[in-house]
Amino acid sequence: MKVSFYSAYHKLSPRVSSKSIKPIHVGATFASAPLSGMLADNTGDNISDKNGSFCELTALYWAWKNDRDSDFIGLMHYRRLLDVAGEINDGPAEAYVGAVDIDSWTGRAEAWMEAELDNWDIVLPRLHEMGVSVENNYLAGHHKEDFDKMRDVIAADHPTYLDAFNTASASTDMRLGNIALMRREVFDRYCAWLFDILLKVDAAAIDRSNYSPYQSRYIGFLAERLMTAFVIHEQQTNPSTRIRETAIVNLSKAVVTPYLTQQDKPADDVMNIAIAADRNYLPHASAMMSSLLAHSDPKRPIALYFLHSGIEFDDIEIFDGWLKSQRANIQLHAIDTGNYFDDSYRSSSRAPSNATYNRFLLFNLLPGLDRLLYLDVDIILKTDVCKLYDADIGDAKIGAVPDWIMTRTLTGPIPTIDPDVPDLSAYHRERLEMSDDQIARYFNAGVLLFNLKAMGDLNELGRHLLHEAQNGRYLFRDQDILNKAFKDDLHVLDGRWNVFNSVDAAYSKVPKPNHAKAMEARRDPWIIHYADRAYKPWHGVAVPQSGLYWQALINTPYYGEVMASLQAASRRKLFDKTRIVEAGKAVGQKYPSLNRPLLITYNTIRKIR
Repeated sequence: MKVSFYSAYHKLSPRVSSKSIKPIHVGATFASAPLSGMLADNTGDNISDKNGSFCELTALYWAWKNDRDSDFIGLMHYRRLLDVAGEINDGPAEAYVGAVDIDSWTGRAEAWMEAELDNWDIVLPRLHEMGVSVENNYLAGHHKEDFDKMRDVIAADHPTYLDAFNTASASTDMRLGNIALMRREVFDRYCAWLFDILLKVDAAAIDRSNYSPYQSRYIGFLAERLMTAFVIHEQQTNPSTRIRETAIVNLSKAVVTPYLTQQDKPADDVMNIAIAADRNYLPHASAMMSSLLAHSDPKRPIALYFLHSGIEFDDIEIFDGWLKSQRANIQLHAIDTGNYFDDSYRSSSRAPSNATYNRFLLFNLLPGLDRLLYLDVDIILKTDVCKLYDADIGDAKIGAVPDWIMTRTLTGPIPTIDPDVPDLSAYHRERLEMSDDQIARYFNAGVLLFNLKAMGDLNELGRHLLHEAQNGRYLFRDQDILNKAFKDDLHVLDGRWNVFNSVDAAYSKVPKPNHAKAMEARRDPWIIHYADRAYKPWHGVAVPQSGLYWQALINTPYYGEVMASLQAASRRKLFDKTRIVEAGKAVGQKYPSLNRPLLITYNTIRKIR
């Protein structure tokens, strides 16, 4: 039994592929470049040039006309999969999932198809219930003329289907997505009927010149109604037809691994750069990218993998549009990691967003890459990042700059305010299992050059790091986990590639050899890192090297947003100070003996910015 379940793609996305699941590039006729290693809908007998209105149906047409030896044929989408194995047994017709591993999912799908598919004639999504009829739902967003023409064609050329069509049109239930897997004889009957109707509607003398881009996809939307009618007709006229209903697995909000395989890897001259942020840090990510683009070779292409936590599409579109306005040869890959790490451990003394853990997903997301540069978004670059990306790190698995301040644990006990880590020195040696030599090279995780090619099984490494993030208890979270994992595989980069903007006094307890290296790097920094939460320029206080941040930010769409946030914070502080002062006056009037300590408190408050 041969199964060909085609998965339609119109852009680079996680590739769902297996023995039976076959990616196909739709609209290939108009694509600027082919999607490598995929079938294309512009070969053989095809209607690829109609993709603008037929959408994924150009793949269905291609399969009908060109695949003549498969026993089962079907269609799904790159981000809307059919749950053939029936793992989602109840709920709505379309299920939004949080994470999908492609190899695991396709393995289960293949096992089900091998064992069970021959017992069925049609496998398709269960009915989606709407608040209005199928017909009225269409008319609410589209043009009546096309729907009426579809009915007319059915009445004239396929009258035996008219009752089923009218039943479907009046119902509030519909089959979504033009997604189904059918036995060959059913598939051929369906496609002959479907495309006869759709091609006649498309050829009708209807003025569609003022259709919006959404309305121009009318054929794809009409086809969903026809799929619903076809199944009703099958149930009425061929009651022995075995129909399996299941869910659509929607990947639009899922972490899908791998995101990029060897088949989809960029050209060798492309710089692969990864960043991670939530919405709060999007302005700072833009400032970082502004500085990067201002100093890097404009001829060098960039693939930017942006791991974000729930940033809305409109915000991503603004960010992407701004990037493209700065550099035509930059491609943004926005990867929503959702709430993947919401339940991960946070130390009681450190509570930043768990978006910092997103970098651990890179190993499972991007196994197709040989080299990847990870950059924190709270940095500003002063020189060409190409020099860093191309740095020779030999066979080391990772290149990074030591966190000089952390190496102060070599000098003796370092107490912390975290009850789980009373002594940082003991923590480095016992929890992280680091020797003195390894502690002297303890690196900061804000600038990381990954030699992925040297790391072996990236999936296994990724699983290990994710397990540590979700189950371990680490003070400096991702940074501690990375140091523990790569303590024997580190290439120490030039210290100028990661220089904190902290004051010199912050280095006072650093051992002399490392202190000298830190001071040398600070004299000519190539990357400024606003690592310490007390030294963030966007907090509205004067900090070293803050001017570089503002110079970069002003060239982005987010300058006004950051300034407005600062003004709002200033007003809140003023309001809070006023309330405290008024309360103090009331206490002083009631208890005069407290006036002196209250005055001291008042003078202290006045000094607060």
